[in-house]
Amino acid sequence: MGGYQVTGRGPGDDGYDEDGYDESQRAEILEATRDGPSDGTILTDLNPDLGEDPDEMDEDDELAMAADEIGDETSAETDDEDDEEDDVQAEFDADSVEEDDLGDGDAVALNP
Repeated sequence: MGGYQVTGRGPGDDGYDEDGYDESQRAEILEATRDGPSDGTILTDLNPDLGEDPDEMDEDDELAMAADEIGDETSAETDDEDDEEDDVQAEFDADSVEEDDLGDGDAVALNP
């Protein structure tokens, strides 16, 4: 499909819409998919789609937050080996464990 790039409007606007099409490609797509106002005619007089005006955004689009709603929190079960590795890592981070005191399993936890 041919087309021309619509000049940008605003910072970071490269002239293409969110689907990656410029305005003339959008007209051809409307014609090809028969979703346009006329069947079989390439539409060239479409108003440019410049995106939504932030001042005119509908309040219904905003997420309504309620203070009393919280998400469910599930706790993951860990085995004893994982807990031991976490304890050794915490001791190592606090510099309270000697290198000679580390066993093979502890070394694996500290040196992945």
